[in-house]
This record gives sequence, C-alpha cells and structure tokens, in this order.
Amino acid sequence: MAFKGILRKLNNRYIYATLVFWAVFLLFDQFNMFEQIRLKKTLKDLKQQIEFYKKEISDGKELSDKLQNDTATMERVAREQYMMKRDNEVIYLIETQE
Repeated sequence: MAFKGILRKLNNRYIYATLVFWAVFLLFDQFNMFEQIRLKKTLKDLKQQIEFYKKEISDGKELSDKLQNDTATMERVAREQYMMKRDNEVIYLIETQE
C-alpha cells in the first residue's frame, strides 16, 4: 500500500519536467558533465606540465650560472655534450648496441 502511495506522488508532471531539465542540463548542455570531467583532467595535466617546466627552467638557470662561473663545469659540459678535447688528447668513442 505504501508503494502505491509513492508511485502516485511520483506520477506528477512537475517531477517529469524536473527530471527532463536535469537530464538536459547534465547530458546535453554545452557545459555538460562529461565536458566538465574532460576539462578537469586537462587542467590537471596542464598543472603537471607547468610544474615540470618550472623545474626545468630552474635547472637550466642553475647550469647557466655554473657555466658562467665555474671553469670545471664548463669543461665537463664541453667534453660530454660537444665532444671537445684538448690538443694533446685522443678520444675513443665506444658505441654499445641495446
């Protein structure tokens, strides 16, 4: 008997209109629920990229300062990255297969 009373209260045009409104609002609107979830994921990824690039910039500035002030660091970078050598040295490169 109580179940029939609940069904009678739910059988109302205002409830139907409200349900249709929420369905349109959540599923078919320009800013629907799925779009909001996608935008939050994109925002999270972009914040991670911002943190990564801030760290890269600070590392680059630190290396730049070291290169300008420390001759040992300058020589190490020149030898490792640009394959430079002194006049009386011979460099042998050994390549390994992975």
